[in-house]
Amino acid sequence: MTLVAASIVVAALAASWVIAPIVVRRLALLGDPIPGGVLDAEARKRVALASLKEIEYDRIGGKLDDADYQTLRARLEHEALIALRLAEGAHRSADQFEITHSCGFVNPGGSRFCSGCGKRLG
Repeated sequence: MTLVAASIVVAALAASWVIAPIVVRRLALLGDPIPGGVLDAEARKRVALASLKEIEYDRIGGKLDDADYQTLRARLEHEALIALRLAEGAHRSADQFEITHSCGFVNPGGSRFCSGCGKRLG
């Protein structure tokens, strides 16, 4: 009898562990937390800044003379500034498209219904 009661308790715990994410939808990941455009812009920014650092090391190591260094640095600085502006713009545009519902759930842009409570947005 004790073994049957213990197995029922274990089965109930296992069932509640499996069903809990379905019942509590706020814990489930329903979409990409970061839009792809933001990730691309951040990657471009990191590459541009790493390239600037790399030519600094090449100049210190004697691989680049001053004329080549100045040419490369001017071009890479221009690319880095563009990448920084794109990353900043991507962050701003991503923030504009998030919709916070009255229940407190943050929905991705273009949503017609709240993913937290299911009510119609707007």
